[in-house]
Amino acid sequence: MNKITGGIFAAIIIIAMSCGCTSKLVRIDSRPGLAEIRINNEYMGKTPMYHRFYDLWHPWPMEKTDDYMIQAQLPGHEPEVQIFHESPEPADISYVPDEIIFKMLPQDQPAATE
Repeated sequence: MNKITGGIFAAIIIIAMSCGCTSKLVRIDSRPGLAEIRINNEYMGKTPMYHRFYDLWHPWPMEKTDDYMIQAQLPGHEPEVQIFHESPEPADISYVPDEIIFKMLPQDQPAATE
């Protein structure tokens, strides 16, 4: 009985280790600061900020991707979007840079009418 329990425990450990996950802590900032940041349409906070990105490896075929769409919005400025597509290598988060900086451009002001 003890050998069976040990074998089951070893199998669980091997399966858990085969499901890899890597992560990277990334600094996100904007010029000017205090832009609202959304990652995959979910509000995360205002710049400057840090966010941990994950790349999961799935041992079975599935339609999941770990692409990231990062949006920056600041009143009076044009919104900016940066997209990072998943690396073809499993458990490789290097496709997301260590630092993401948004250079927010002022919106065009409508001409004053008299």
